[in-house]
Amino acid sequence: MLPINLKAELTADIRAFKAPELARYILKHQLIDELMTFAFDADALLSSRAMWVLGHCTDIDYDCIAPYHQDLIHNLKREGLHNGVIRNTLRLYQKHPVPSNQESFMFDTCMMYFTNPSQAIAVRTFAITVAYHIALQYPELLKEFTLLITHLPLADEPPAIQSRVKNTLKAMAKTQKY
Repeated sequence: MLPINLKAELTADIRAFKAPELARYILKHQLIDELMTFAFDADALLSSRAMWVLGHCTDIDYDCIAPYHQDLIHNLKREGLHNGVIRNTLRLYQKHPVPSNQESFMFDTCMMYFTNPSQAIAVRTFAITVAYHIALQYPELLKEFTLLITHLPLADEPPAIQSRVKNTLKAMAKTQKY
């Protein structure tokens, strides 16, 4: 494959955009630093697409983001952050642990996202999972988390939230830590 213009690839027409292929190219050619620059860009389309590709990069090699954990997590503090950036950041931490020095901030942030009905459904569902994985390690957080999700009026929630809450409660029952 010929050298590419990463910015042009990230902003290409959605029909031509192939995130998994681009992720493989980025990892092969060690372009993670450049991708991260775009992930933190103020342009909503560029940052959202870069985070989407980053998600595919971490599916292949999760450790590629090791130097960027703090920046990725604290990027969630930015005002007016595109929904895709939030969603893809939380997706990174659904299956992998949040660094211990970032757990407190990430737990609070996830609780805020989860309890905010104006947030996108995917953001809220990913936030449930990330908060749950953090809370599992701390009995006091697990109690707080359990209270929150057990008292959520599920009938008012979209099916994806209902399902994620039910599956999380089942997982909690299996651990018998709450």
